[in-house]
Amino acid sequence: MKKSILKSTALVLCAGLVCCLLLTAAIFDAKTTQQTETQLRSLATALGSAYDANGDADAQASQFSRQIGGLRVTVIAKDGTVLGDSAADYKTMENHAGREELKAAEGAGVGISVRPSETLGTRLMYAAVRTQGGDYIRVAMQYNGFLRDLVSLLPALLGAGLVAFAVAAFVATRVAKTVTDPISDFTESLKNVQEGGARLEPEKYPYEELQAMAGDINRMSEEIARNMRRLEREKAKIDYILDNMNEGFVLLDTDQNILLINASACRAFGVKKTEAQGKNILHATRNIPLIDGVAAVLKKGGHVAVDMPLPDKRKGEVNISRVKPEDTGAIDGGAIIIISDVTAQRNAAKMRQDFFESASHELKTPITSIKGFAELLCSDMPLGGNKQEAISKRILKETMRMSSLISDIIMISRLESGDITFEREVLDLAAVVSECCSDAAEFARSSKVSISCTTQPCVLSASHREMSELAGNLITNAVKYNRQGGRVEVNLTNENGAPCLRVFNTGEPIAPEYAQRIFERFYRIDKGRSKAAGGTGLGLAIVKHIATNYGASVTVTAAPDGNTFTVLFPVQD
Repeated sequence: MKKSILKSTALVLCAGLVCCLLLTAAIFDAKTTQQTETQLRSLATALGSAYDANGDADAQASQFSRQIGGLRVTVIAKDGTVLGDSAADYKTMENHAGREELKAAEGAGVGISVRPSETLGTRLMYAAVRTQGGDYIRVAMQYNGFLRDLVSLLPALLGAGLVAFAVAAFVATRVAKTVTDPISDFTESLKNVQEGGARLEPEKYPYEELQAMAGDINRMSEEIARNMRRLEREKAKIDYILDNMNEGFVLLDTDQNILLINASACRAFGVKKTEAQGKNILHATRNIPLIDGVAAVLKKGGHVAVDMPLPDKRKGEVNISRVKPEDTGAIDGGAIIIISDVTAQRNAAKMRQDFFESASHELKTPITSIKGFAELLCSDMPLGGNKQEAISKRILKETMRMSSLISDIIMISRLESGDITFEREVLDLAAVVSECCSDAAEFARSSKVSISCTTQPCVLSASHREMSELAGNLITNAVKYNRQGGRVEVNLTNENGAPCLRVFNTGEPIAPEYAQRIFERFYRIDKGRSKAAGGTGLGLAIVKHIATNYGASVTVTAAPDGNTFTVLFPVQD
């Protein structure tokens, strides 16, 4: 801008100097012409008065020329014949009757003209006066006019022009600086407007318009900075919310370019956010069902759901929906992709299906047995007293087994769904464990298994029923899956404030590959022995659920002489 101002100033200055030069030369030329005419008229008049018509005209012309500084003097008769000339041979000169100055002098007494001299070959100004005798005295002076004056004045004018140009350049630079420096300040302030801009000082600028502009820029910078900070906070909130979503979120435009993508979606696609943001969806995933779903939604609208595998062998469900264009034009349409990890739901659904299948199978066996024995009793087949009693006892046994199975199914279903809640209290866990050992004593004697119970004082905030279920199932299982003459050792200890229940039995050691599976519903290592022992296959699953609800861990450790089940509760306050 400063260069533009200086260039414009230089052009204006040059044009002004040229105009001044021409005007000065013209004025000077007019002034000089007027002075020359006056001088020649005076000289011609004086010489006309001194002219002697009876004397030698040529000699007088030469004498007059010497008297007036060598100017050319010509004496001309009234008929135009040249009688004498101080600068040329008058005898060779043509008749001057038609000269302009003579014609003017004939009427007005004095005549002036400017023209090139045919005799001398130079431009002259002529002044002619008519004498009393009728002859004419003409005085001539070399006269170049405008060009001569211009050339003579040119050095002075150029010098003055250079001085004027230098002064003007200095002034223009200072003036330009007073304009460009504030503009530079304004530019720097606007460059940093995101941080609030450099605070301008309006009072330091020389012009009111610049002061007002500086004030406006200060206010505008502050407003823009506030809006930028607000938008950044809003963007940070949105990014924080999106990145903390369990579901993957992707926003696409109509060309399938990624406008927004959160951390969960990046993990699902296995890409970095910087690699995906702003790129086509194909840069993030090559999952064909997902790509086809996006294309279908963008073309036809509606909603599409597809399955997609996730890292670590997890299962994902992708829901794709159309985005309607905004009236403001900020978003011209597109699609939203929501990626949900449905591993738990799918596994839960499969577990429910397996549970119902297993429960149906487990219930079918005792029902079939009861049905068969009932049909036998109702038949006409004669049965002895002992046979009828045996059948009745078998029906009773199967009924009790089915009742126990149904109770366990109801218990574990409620535990899994969370529908059942037991009131917790400050519980003496040692008393609960001792009670469970006492309840299992008769069953142990009939199974020829010995039980020992050792407890330390342990206080736990828990439900009495749940702790009874947990300890009772562990102790009963330890008796059921034992050998004749075996033993069960129950130990409750307080380990630095954490209650720990250990139940050991001398049964068949559990192989490591079954250590986790035995806690699954209806899972049995030896199905034939389990049924013979009257087990439902749900006892350890119930133990696992109760322990999990209390934040406790359940493990099984096998040794050559038996197995130890350990339930470790969190440290109690």
